[in-house]
Amino acid sequence: MITQRRRTGGLRVLSNRLNMHVDPGPGALVYSLEMGLNPQNIDAILVSHSHLDHTNDVGVLLEAMTHGTTKKRGILAAAHSVIEGNEVCDPAISRYHRGLPEKIVDARVGTTFTVGDTNVRVCRAVHSDPDAVGFRFETATFGGLAYMPDSEYFKGIGDFYGGVRLLILSVLRPSGKPWKGHMSTDEAAKTIAEVHPEMAVITHFGMQMILESPEREADLIKKITGIPTVAAKDGMHLTMGEEIQVGKPKR
Repeated sequence: MITQRRRTGGLRVLSNRLNMHVDPGPGALVYSLEMGLNPQNIDAILVSHSHLDHTNDVGVLLEAMTHGTTKKRGILAAAHSVIEGNEVCDPAISRYHRGLPEKIVDARVGTTFTVGDTNVRVCRAVHSDPDAVGFRFETATFGGLAYMPDSEYFKGIGDFYGGVRLLILSVLRPSGKPWKGHMSTDEAAKTIAEVHPEMAVITHFGMQMILESPEREADLIKKITGIPTVAAKDGMHLTMGEEIQVGKPKR
């Protein structure tokens, strides 16, 4: 995050009826504009936990989503810590900004809600923020997609994420270098084998992972699990149709 060796703006999920930003960390606004993704078209903002690299640009994207605070519109779905804080984390969104969207979802494990034509289920994550959550998206158009943020492997992980076509998960460190509250390549391979998606994408790389080569670590996961695994790149496009296609990074 500090060096911006890899961008920290989060993910944009798009369909004919969906324009959603997930975990808008530092750079989300600037990179959205740079890539031609108008932040004023966002319908929903999802936030997995209350750490700066996932929340820094939430306020400014809320202002964009509500067209400069002139229209009460859109959904904010965020972990409880993001909205209210907890014993570890302070709230990540001001009271003023919490009043901007049309709807706020206190995203606790098991909560479900709808954005456009997409059903969203809040899933478990195990991280230093005890309220951290993941998200699972289901539509008739592209099937199941899941995003698992910073988390350890935990028993029953397949009950939450199993059966999705595409799994995007945060993998902080390379093989042999575990770190509490996060995944290394080893835990990621175990998770991917249990979830058994059609394709997996690893992201959220720490400096040790970057120096080791995320692409090499992705190849190691593929070798262990037999499941196609791709290391995320800044600006990467993933298209879910009959097949999942990985496009080259575009401006």
